[in-house]
Amino acid sequence: MKVSFATSVTDYINKVESLLLEKEACNNLILGLLGNLQEGLTASNLGYVESDGKVIYAFMQTPPSNWILADVENVEKLVLKEVANFIYDNELEVPGVIGPDSCVKSFINAYENLSEQKAKLHMNQLIYQLDEVKIGLNNNGQLIHANEADYSLIKSWIMQFGIEANEVVSEQKASQMARIFLENQSIYLWKVEEQAVSMVNKSRQTKNGATVNAVFTPDKFKRNGYATNAVAALSLKLLDDGFQFCSLYTDRANPTSNSIYQKIGYKEVGTSVVYRFN
Repeated sequence: MKVSFATSVTDYINKVESLLLEKEACNNLILGLLGNLQEGLTASNLGYVESDGKVIYAFMQTPPSNWILADVENVEKLVLKEVANFIYDNELEVPGVIGPDSCVKSFINAYENLSEQKAKLHMNQLIYQLDEVKIGLNNNGQLIHANEADYSLIKSWIMQFGIEANEVVSEQKASQMARIFLENQSIYLWKVEEQAVSMVNKSRQTKNGATVNAVFTPDKFKRNGYATNAVAALSLKLLDDGFQFCSLYTDRANPTSNSIYQKIGYKEVGTSVVYRFN
């Protein structure tokens, strides 16, 4: 078994893409980031594991963010132990790690023994995939592309979304995200009689799919089905635009949001946990 870093993004994609596409929705984070890196963003630590000349696992980091572990069917614990050893031996920072339950736990067990650091659970999520929208849209509003005039609102809602998701977003970061969403024309608002009541964003895209995120409705507009309509409408648009599926992440402990997404047509396909080291 051999653990290595790729020499370039193109080299890495050639080595790992076919493996990651076997569980495309579950690996949307790595695949989406690789798409961005191809477009000229900052290079990363692009790791892979080979056995008998065949790539059997992938992992990566865009410093100073968390390490991302791929979701690969039937990966052995020894593979994750070798990944932990490789990162430790190369004296690379490990602020945290994100990936499927089993892979993350195997990595943590190995890395804690090596580093004498302790990891703490930060986020516990499910990954959903939608191939078909199962509900009709209510006539209580419409999905509208946000524009520059909505900048302040989107910035404020991103900060509020961060608080709800236990992932506090600074005002500066929220400002940057709002600008990027608007420049990418990825952010949408659900509006009722010209009043914005909910938002949803088209995030990363992979070879066949697109990820939906930043779903947020202020408290005063909740329990009216606005988020359901916004997510359903954007998901339908993405399928109509030619994507084969949509994916999204949910808080495993939130039965309300999970029920809403399942009603729309999203089905659980994987897990995603985030652990942070002290």
